[in-house]
Amino acid sequence: MNNLSDSALEQLSKIIGNRYTGTDITSFFHKIGYVNIRHDGTTKWRFVNEHLKQIQTKNGYFEILKAIEQLCSPEEFFQNRDELSVVLGEVNEVLSYYQLRVNKDGKMVHNSHIEPVLKSKITEDASIFNSRNYHPEIRKHAFKLFNDGLYFHAVFECCKSFDKCVSEKAEMDKHGAALMGAALSPNGCLKLNKQETETQRNEQEGLMHLCTGLMKAIRNPQGHEPELYWKMH
Repeated sequence: MNNLSDSALEQLSKIIGNRYTGTDITSFFHKIGYVNIRHDGTTKWRFVNEHLKQIQTKNGYFEILKAIEQLCSPEEFFQNRDELSVVLGEVNEVLSYYQLRVNKDGKMVHNSHIEPVLKSKITEDASIFNSRNYHPEIRKHAFKLFNDGLYFHAVFECCKSFDKCVSEKAEMDKHGAALMGAALSPNGCLKLNKQETETQRNEQEGLMHLCTGLMKAIRNPQGHEPELYWKMH
């Protein structure tokens, strides 16, 4: 087998960059034996791409396959099994060009009967979504829905996820605007900063209003209005 192409490495780097935080990327490289690689705060997928190229040039494509197996290991998805299927689909789309695939157990296999299905370009929706470098939680809840054209549901799922996250962190049995007002107010339990200056207090109050507005403008209307009558463009 020849080395993976620059295009393939770029696609794999974007998958890794979208899945992991900067800290997780450092941990990812450590797990495959590159303990000197530490994410430096630059764009995640570009950082990953640069180092995957260096690894392949120095040590060969086998090291890239090892990295892919680590990415697709079921042990990386204990808290979200559904995301494993998404990642496997994205990775195997790239690997099919090389007549390779990763099974659900995270192991690489060769199959000469696999027809290459690597697309010349990803869908327009996926390209738009990936260009925004969203937080991993946003990608987890919205990417598939957005890529399928289900924008209404993609936004709704993200709002519900954010609501759940704030509720759990604040340890409050509230939801929506009421939760944001209680948890993020200047007297609430979730702090953006130390609130020692007027600027810091204004930032805290501003965040509360933004999050309250998100719930009132998106979550609540979507929770009560039929999709046919409340369009999400």
